[in-house]
Amino acid sequence: MKLALVLLALIGLTYGISSKISHAKKLEELQRTKLGQAILNLVNLHSQVQGPIQELVEMIEELIQDINNNMEDVQYAFLMRTNEHNSFIVQVSQQLQDADQDIARMMDVIDNLLMPRKYQITTRIESLIENDEFNRKNVEEITLLRDQENQAYQQQILEDNEAIDAADDAINLVNQLSSPSLFQIKNIKFTLKRLSQKQWNRVNQGPMVLALLQIALNQNFADQEILKQIVDALNEFRNQIVEAMNDLTKQEQLNQQEFLERLDQLDFEHLEFQKQINQAQVDLDATTQKLNDCTKFLIQREADRLQYQQQLDLENETYVVDTDIYNQNFNHLQAELPIAQQGLSLIKSADFSDIKI
Repeated sequence: MKLALVLLALIGLTYGISSKISHAKKLEELQRTKLGQAILNLVNLHSQVQGPIQELVEMIEELIQDINNNMEDVQYAFLMRTNEHNSFIVQVSQQLQDADQDIARMMDVIDNLLMPRKYQITTRIESLIENDEFNRKNVEEITLLRDQENQAYQQQILEDNEAIDAADDAINLVNQLSSPSLFQIKNIKFTLKRLSQKQWNRVNQGPMVLALLQIALNQNFADQEILKQIVDALNEFRNQIVEAMNDLTKQEQLNQQEFLERLDQLDFEHLEFQKQINQAQVDLDATTQKLNDCTKFLIQREADRLQYQQQLDLENETYVVDTDIYNQNFNHLQAELPIAQQGLSLIKSADFSDIKI
């Protein structure tokens, strides 16, 4: 029995020593932190005024509850911030993706559709203008040629009429010859000179008339048979000139008709060229406007993309900072919680009144 009592006494003594060592260690740990020092100051103040221990315990328990509440608030606020961050990232990332798609689509439309179409229309307009200018040049050329042909025709008609008049005069003079005087011979020579070499050679009868006239001149127009042959030849000559004039007039009319038909054709082609040029110009204006609109849209979407990227970068940077702040605050509260709990444990200890602070 005595041995048992001794063992119990030794155990109690050992526990008391160990408890005091543990409390001293807790005091040392509390003094290392600002919160621990504040708790010790509060305990010291409370012991000086000799307040109830339970009131001190409730104050520390309330502090622990505040720390837990603050930890929950910090976690909840960061969770909301994370949700907001993720939502913003998804939204802006989608806007950035949409901008990338619009930019790619616009570049494809501009490079592979509008620019080639504008070049094609421009080339077509240039070709149409070139063809139309060639058309107008043809009009000028055929008009000039027609004028020249008509002038030649008018000149030939004038000369043919003069030849007919001269032939008529010569026939009248030859018909009046019986025993011609020198004066009459001079008159007929003068009349025959009005028929140029060109006129004589223009018809088949011309050379024959000249030959007969030469014979008659050599005989001073004394041979009546020769004179009759001359009159017949001059009449035939005159008829051939009239026939040649009629053929020339018909050819002139045909040339004029062909000219007018060709002119109508060229004028029609000119109108068609102008119509096609005007239509192509409308297409070019529309294509140019579409190109300008697409270019403006492309520039705007590139600016939007840059803005979205900057917003993403800024948000990510801000979220990193917010995360760091959250970690600091939460770690700080997490570090304060065991300190407050340690202070509460110290206050609730059985020999709290024996501890010197």
